[in-house]
Amino acid sequence: MAQQRPATIDDLGVTGVYYLAALLSAQERRLPIAPTRRLSLALMDTLRTAGVIDVPWPELRWPVCPDAEETPIERIQWRYAWPEYVRAGLVDALCDYLDGVTRDDYGLALRSRYWEELSVAEAERFFEIQLAKHQFDITWAQDFAFVHRDQRPALSIAQWRYCCWAATRHGASAAMQQRTSASGLVREAMYNELKLRAARLGTGAWSECAFPPANGRPDSALSRLFVNHLTTLGADFWTLLPDVDHIVFRSRPKDAAPRL
Repeated sequence: MAQQRPATIDDLGVTGVYYLAALLSAQERRLPIAPTRRLSLALMDTLRTAGVIDVPWPELRWPVCPDAEETPIERIQWRYAWPEYVRAGLVDALCDYLDGVTRDDYGLALRSRYWEELSVAEAERFFEIQLAKHQFDITWAQDFAFVHRDQRPALSIAQWRYCCWAATRHGASAAMQQRTSASGLVREAMYNELKLRAARLGTGAWSECAFPPANGRPDSALSRLFVNHLTTLGADFWTLLPDVDHIVFRSRPKDAAPRL
């Protein structure tokens, strides 16, 4: 049975509101929806399931659809399908809702989960960029999720970015030294180096090894909404561990001005 379409923003729920705000913000401001294409697709699938957007999946495009839109960076086709709310001005209403998300245990747990998801996606995107610079297959960046899952204690996004940078350089060095075209060997060397660097950072032995971006503002709409409306983390988004304790005093009060 198809899920009933939400009648109100409250019915859409925090995650649905967050995701729809990211999609609409990305469309209006020419931004990536999320740090990775995979997360962007998952986000849109959640909205499709909720019934607030349509997508041509499993086809890539509709043959003819005059009201279809295309995300400006990912170039994913979609169509707004929530007649209960006029599209114009909806982003502002969604952001107002996010500003007012409760700071009780439930609200803090949600924020912690979003930060953890963004930690994986932001580092994976950085890994893709490093792989592309060295002319490696960017799909290898998917290996990062396995290392992230198993790493305890957790690392900050900036520390993960350092690990991805170091692992890619190690892979490039291994490829040159071995003079091999066996990409599987290079990929495995990179994966092992990523695990090694993460483990070393987890012990605290390399406390200065972190690569926060020079411009602390996230690139994607999803991350910007998180740091500007669900929290007031700012540049600490990159350098603090994704943990509830770091969110408790950085959730946006309802009367604070947004910075998106």
